Amino acid sequence: MLVSFLLALLITCWIYYQGTHRIGDIAFNKNIDDSKFEVCNEDRIFQYYSVGTNYSNGEKEIKRQFSELMSNLTFKNSGFITFRFVVNCNGEIGRFRVKTVDTELKENHFEERNIRHIEEKIKKLKKWNPGSRKKQNFDSYYVLTFKIEDGKINDIF
Repeated sequence: MLVSFLLALLITCWIYYQGTHRIGDIAFNKNIDDSKFEVCNEDRIFQYYSVGTNYSNGEKEIKRQFSELMSNLTFKNSGFITFRFVVNCNGEIGRFRVKTVDTELKENHFEERNIRHIEEKIKKLKKWNPGSRKKQNFDSYYVLTFKIEDGKINDIF
């Protein structure tokens, strides 16, 4: 009976850990994150697709907002720049993380100033609709990827 109790306790602890510590979570980092940005529930941040997080008027509006930057920024490499961030339950964004890869999905480096320009432009997007279920808003992760071809931003998805 003691063995059964310990096994049940171990499984319960493992399930709790798995539910609260997922791969890809973006923990607050005081060195790079804005301390004014707050999530509503640190232990429950969903993926955008599971709660319907989106930008008002969708991807089309994001592309419209970026049209000038898309034509003005130039890059030396081709590949993808992916920004992952949190949209909190109030529709505010923060905790940005960036991953860059080449066209073969191997690590790539783009000009830091261009990455910062894109990030600053994302931060100016103010019409985020937080994820929700049953009329309750939730924090969620969101991903924007910029496709770079022939020295220019070719697509945003």
